[in-house]
Parts: sequence; C-alpha cells; structure tokens
Amino acid sequence: MEQEEIIQGTFYLKKCRMVLRSAESLPALLLLSRRLTETGIRCEALLSEELLAEKIYLEVGDPGEAPEGLLYLTDDPQVYACLMAGASEARGSFHREPARTHQPPVLIYLHPGNQGEDFADARYALEDPAEVEPEYLERVYRRCHDLPWEILTTERCWLRETVEADVDKFWKMYQAPGITRYTERLFPTLEAERGYVREYRRRIYPFYEFGVWTVLDRSSGDVVGRAGLSVREGYHLPELGFVIGEAWQGRGLATEVCRGILEYAREQLGFAQVQVLVHEENAASLHLCRKLGFQEEKAVEMEQNGHRARFIYMVCKS
Repeated sequence: MEQEEIIQGTFYLKKCRMVLRSAESLPALLLLSRRLTETGIRCEALLSEELLAEKIYLEVGDPGEAPEGLLYLTDDPQVYACLMAGASEARGSFHREPARTHQPPVLIYLHPGNQGEDFADARYALEDPAEVEPEYLERVYRRCHDLPWEILTTERCWLRETVEADVDKFWKMYQAPGITRYTERLFPTLEAERGYVREYRRRIYPFYEFGVWTVLDRSSGDVVGRAGLSVREGYHLPELGFVIGEAWQGRGLATEVCRGILEYAREQLGFAQVQVLVHEENAASLHLCRKLGFQEEKAVEMEQNGHRARFIYMVCKS
C-alpha cells in the first residue's frame, strides 16, 4: 500500500493483537473483539509473558509502510516499552531518525489494575472497551502509520486529511485569480508547499485532531477543494475555512461541505461556537456564511497576501 493512498471507506487495520498481563482482563474486551471480528478485523489474545518470551514485538516492521495492518492493544507497560523498542529499531533501520518521534502501533487499555503505571508518552488509550467502535482503532492505526484520517462525508463529497500528493491539484486550483483574491496564496514553490503539508500532518492533525482537510468528489475521487477548522492566533474559537476550485463552483458544494463541517464540529469535537473571517468584498462567502447561520459581530483589519484588508468577523452558535 502506498503511504498516502486512502480509498474511501476502506479499513487498513487487519489484525488486533490483545496482549494482557492477566486473563482476568479478557472478558472486558470480548464485546470489542466481537465488533472488530464483524468488521473483518482478526483478533488474537495472548498473555504478556508469551509475547515477551517470544519477542513478538519485533513485528512492528517499517513504521512508514504498515505492511501487515497490525495494531497491539495492551494493559502492560512492559509490553508497551518493548513495542517502543521494536519501533525504535525499525525506525533507525529504515529511516535513520530518532526513535522518540515515532509512535508504535499500540493502543493502551487502562483499568483499575494498572492505574498509576507508567506508559511513557503513549498517545492513545481506552478505558471502557464496550463503548469503543472499530473506527476508533482504525484511526489509531492510521495515526501510528502516518496515514490520513477520513473525516466526514456529505451527499456529494468526502473529506480526509490532506497529504502531500494533493499539492499538485491545489497548485493548479490556486492559479485561478479568483481563488487567491480573498484567500491566502500557497507557498512560492511546489516543494515548499509540500514541505508545509508534511509538517502540518506531523504537527497539527495529531495535536488538535482537526485541521484544514482535502475535499474530494465522491463519484470520481477528484480533489475539488479544501475546507476545515483552524486555530487563529489571538482568537479563542475554532475558525471555519473553505476553498472550492473554480471548475466545481456554482453547484452548492461549499454550502454542503461547510454544513457537514459545522455538524462535525458540534457533534464530534464538542464545539459550541465556530468563527469565520470573511473579506468585506467577498459577497459570495458573506452570503454563504449568513445562510449557514453565522452572525456578524465586528469588522477587523489584518494582512492577507502582503496587503492590509478589512474582514468581517462572524460567529455561528450551535
């Protein structure tokens, strides 16, 4: 599988290996195991002493390729340390990068029997397996292997995290003067923009678990724009942003996508309010934001593409 190739609706997690210190923890995981199996994900359970004795942790493989679709779930900090060591060895062998920057493919199971124990910098954990859906494990798996998350679908579009391969499409899209009249330009070169996307994926998505995403047509898979939520310095609310390529404008896609994002912000991220800043001359976007329920609060001045301009600050309340 190519690192950046994501097909809508496909699960790339194929196997979950549950490694437990005691068999007494297994009953709490049976419902989750059944859900995974029904999704087509194979489950395997073993005790920590078996894994540590056989050094199965070395199967983490190349972090960038994720060849086996394998995710570990463990309640044992010693197992996590071994997985971290295996990931370090693979990382150094394949990429010559510091191991501490890589998260091994593992999900921590927290329960009263391991409260207060040290799982170092483990990023993902669960406490109530009965409430967890397979989609969550799929997202953990993707994050560990630098694969983009699928965010949401609308009637005609789907949104996923942006990857470097999208930049060529954005580059052509942003050549249209109408796109950058009211929107920040891309970086001066393709390579600089790819580097920005690479860092954005590494820093922004894992930290906030939201961001500006790529918008694709559900029928053709074509990239039609970008939209999502961002955090602007000096403001406390998440900010909605959207760009639809000129070839796809006039079909109501911006309205459809933005409504989907506002619903996602409210129901999945828990945001009660979302802001937007619209250039005062951008009549189409002002009309769209009003239709979406945004209320004008004030005019502000800020720099865009090297020039000072007035923007209308608007807020939408759930």
